[in-house]
Amino acid sequence: MMILTSIVLWTAVAALVVFAYYVRFVEATALRVERVEVAIRDLPPQLAGLRIVHLSDLHLRNRPRALDLGLRAIELAMAEEADLICVTGDIGHRSWHISHAVEIMAPLDAEYGVYAVLGNHDLDRSLELNTFRENVDLDTVQRWVEGMETIGVDVLFNEHRHIAVNGHMLAVAGVGDPSCGFDNLSAALADAPVADVRILLSHSPDVFDEPGAEWAHLILCGHTHGGQIRLPLIGSPWAPVWRGRDRACGLMRVGRDTVAYVSRGSGAGTAARFHCPPEVTVLTLVQGCTDGLRVVR
Repeated sequence: MMILTSIVLWTAVAALVVFAYYVRFVEATALRVERVEVAIRDLPPQLAGLRIVHLSDLHLRNRPRALDLGLRAIELAMAEEADLICVTGDIGHRSWHISHAVEIMAPLDAEYGVYAVLGNHDLDRSLELNTFRENVDLDTVQRWVEGMETIGVDVLFNEHRHIAVNGHMLAVAGVGDPSCGFDNLSAALADAPVADVRILLSHSPDVFDEPGAEWAHLILCGHTHGGQIRLPLIGSPWAPVWRGRDRACGLMRVGRDTVAYVSRGSGAGTAARFHCPPEVTVLTLVQGCTDGLRVVR
């Protein structure tokens, strides 16, 4: 009996060691490309097939794994030759890593531009507390804007841009991070043109709750790292969102026709992952309806 008990205990210990090694050193660095079709009602035929690369939560800093994953993510993104590249926050692990972010992200380029929003880590906030709402460090925002501008990345902080694409209008809006209360969707959409395709960038999926979020045909977010640990049948036990865990990752519908995609993250923002590998996402716009998508609001 004692021998059997010892065998069981040592087997359990070995299993835990293997599991810990896998989640820390295998899956956490197993960066992959996810390809997703985004259906938009009444999409002009000239915009069908438009391809968007989505990067999120690179968490760039002066550590080997962060730099390696960041380089690989940028290489995969550029290999897709997408029409548009969108980055949804936590570019650096803290604001003092701007120089590393600029160096790693310098190769990013796309015909219709590279657009980014800032996350809580970019603004040196690690707690999702709305008490930060009145304490936005605009100097930090400006340093990110200026740093990214040197490599052609357009940081959207509660503002929008519009782009002519094949004779049609594409609008891209971006908000400050909602998880820390930096968002102002009304300002981001002020005087936004009527566009054939409207894209909203936000670090956190909490933007889904903002009045006016359904302005967008497509919302791109990150922040959750997909929940990091996703268990069979129940999914992620926890994710940093104010509402349901069903917002933790993947393709979903917000309201009637707005499609949203929440990235699992592209970099080394977390030390452990299970059934939730980091990703570079390639989204292709197609004509169609959204009725079959799971609804989160």
